[in-house]
Amino acid sequence: MKKLVLLVTIIAFNLSVFSQSRQERKAEKKAQLEAAFLQTKTLVESQNFQFEAQWANPLGNDATNIGLSLPGGAAIFQGNRVDVSTNPNFLKLTDSKTDLFLPFFGRVFFPNRINNQGGIEYKGEIDNYDLDINDKKKIINIKFEAKTSDDFIKFHFRITAGGNARLTVNSTNRQIISYDGQIEAIEEDNAD
Repeated sequence: MKKLVLLVTIIAFNLSVFSQSRQERKAEKKAQLEAAFLQTKTLVESQNFQFEAQWANPLGNDATNIGLSLPGGAAIFQGNRVDVSTNPNFLKLTDSKTDLFLPFFGRVFFPNRINNQGGIEYKGEIDNYDLDINDKKKIINIKFEAKTSDDFIKFHFRITAGGNARLTVNSTNRQIISYDGQIEAIEEDNAD
């Protein structure tokens, strides 16, 4: 009987210790999330950051068909995603200007307007900048537009607490495409 009481006491003590450490871990994780969100929020509010994509997500099944004709074949494709981490791609946002080059995979509606750029390129002023921060869900949405003589492009960022971002690009000349990547501060030596 003494052994049973001792065993129950030890189990009860261990359960209380483990539950406290679990609560502490949960609180620590929440504090880390808050700190990461605050850092991301500050970066976004500065309107001085860059985005680099790791994946392109073309609309439709075009990507898998493209993969068969590329060197390395389907190795760079995962489902309907294209690994662009080894390709030059960027979007730099500074104040009310952007400089970007994003590779494009998908259908072009008006090829004579594209000038064989090989991707989505733009450098200049942006319009209709809209920043929406949801502190409760820890999600940041940024929308803006860019106009050229031949194209009208809408951009929509959805950014999580840790700086992970999905950029959706909608153009009058191209099929919609999204990119998954990270935002970070613009490095001084790379800033234009």
